[in-house]
This record gives sequence, C-alpha cells and structure tokens, in this order.
Amino acid sequence: MLFGFTFSMAKQPLENVDPIVLSAIVYPISFAALIPITKSSFKIENKEDFLDILVISILGGVLAPILLFYGLERINASEAVILTNAQIIFTVLLSSLFFGEKPNGIIGYSGIIIVFVGLFVATTELDTSGSLFKYEPGKIMIVGAMLVWAIDNNISRRLTKRSTIWPAKIAMLKFLIGGIILFGIATIAVEESSSSFRSRLQIIDSLLLIKPSEWLIIIAVSLFGFAGALSLLLESLKRIGTIRTMMIFSLTPIFGIVAANIVHAESISILEAIATGIIIIGIFMVSKSYT
Repeated sequence: MLFGFTFSMAKQPLENVDPIVLSAIVYPISFAALIPITKSSFKIENKEDFLDILVISILGGVLAPILLFYGLERINASEAVILTNAQIIFTVLLSSLFFGEKPNGIIGYSGIIIVFVGLFVATTELDTSGSLFKYEPGKIMIVGAMLVWAIDNNISRRLTKRSTIWPAKIAMLKFLIGGIILFGIATIAVEESSSSFRSRLQIIDSLLLIKPSEWLIIIAVSLFGFAGALSLLLESLKRIGTIRTMMIFSLTPIFGIVAANIVHAESISILEAIATGIIIIGIFMVSKSYT
C-alpha cells in the first residue's frame, strides 16, 4: 500500500526537481529515518553479507530509483503503477530460475506467460507503428526498474534467510550506500557542464529552489514510500518467503490507481484496464500454483 501511493506523491516534485537529484534526496532521508528504529551499529561481520548488501544497494538503491523517477517523469502515475506488476512476475521468474522457489505445474507457468502478455499490452497499448523503445521510453524505464528490484528482492531474500542482521538494518545500510552513490552521480552529472566548484553550488541551488510543500511531499515519500515500505518488504521476505510476499505486493497497483485518481484525477485507458485484468488473472494463477 505504501509503495502504491509513492507514484502519485512523487509526481509533483518531479515537475521541478531532476530525477537523479530527487533520488539523492530521498535515500539520505530514508536512511536517517531508520537510524532510531534499528538502534544498531553499521558494522557487518560477515563478508558475504556485506557483498550482498553492496549489490542490493547498487541495484535497488541506485539503478532502480533512477529508472523509476525518470520513467515517472514521462508517464502518468496511474500508468506507472500498473507496470509495478512486472516486479512481481520478474521476482517469481528469477526465483524459479536461480533461487529455488518454483511455480507448480502448468497453471503456474501459464500464469507467468499471461502476466507477460498483460505487461506487453500495458506497455505498448498494442501500438506497433514504431520502435517500442522509441514509442514509450517512460514505460520501458519503469519496467526496467521493476526488473532491477526483482533481482534485488531475490538477493535480499537470500540475505535475510541466511543472515542474522535485522531487516530494518539492511534497509538502513542500503539507503546509506545508495544515497552516497546517488549524490556522487548527481554531482558528476552537473560537472559535465560546469566546474567542480560551480557544480556543488548548482546542487545546493537546486535544493534551495525546492518549495516547502514539495519538501513535505519528498519527506513523506522517503519515510513511507521507501523507508517504511522497504523495511516491511524485507521483513516479509524473511518471514514468509519471496512468492507469498510478491502475491501480497500485487495489491500495490490497486492503491496506486486509486491514489492517482484522487491526487491527479488520472484515469486509465480501456486497454490499460484490460491489461490490468490480464495481469491480475496471471498473478492469481501463479499464486494458486503455490497453494
């Protein structure tokens, strides 16, 4: 539910804030929010745990949010939230291929195929007049972000299952590492057109130009859409496993579409509604194959 509302909430700041800069703001705030909750040190004793945290920080803490915010900048929140279903099926598929949790029988595998059909319809709206990447780059970015987060989910499941590290601490470290890298990327991106000193000034200027109302939204997105949602997701992965967690996650688009309609008065097309129905049927079939 928390992640579903993120799409509508983040749309307003994206009108004035560069997606990379927004990512670089959200992650440090999320990190700070989890410090009093975890009440633990930053030390990681196991080298294997550290490597997994580093990988998920780069994937889910840097690459995925950049793709998400750039994609969200280009399409409606309601369209973006439909495509979050891709994270579910990518997670299930990767788990089946590489991490040992597989759908059972023809129903499960048929469900995966049906979800991919729904995602294709939602992404292209069956317009094949030109290149898919040229036609809807925003949607491709969102689907790309979901694929990266799917890889992240499976590695996180392996980490939480093997390690004694509290999931909230994993989330905190992920936001810390991701935030540092994102800030570095934001600085480098600005340096391309200015001196190093001037680039730092431009980043500071961009932060000062953010309106108070936008800061409130950014803080809310950081606290609930990222810090809260990720902590709960990691806890679920640890307690009930990848597949069951993703089936619950499939409720995200419902809350996201409702929020987009309330906040931005957005509606979805008939094809997008059909695609959503196809995806839900496919996810239900995958879910049934595990019962």
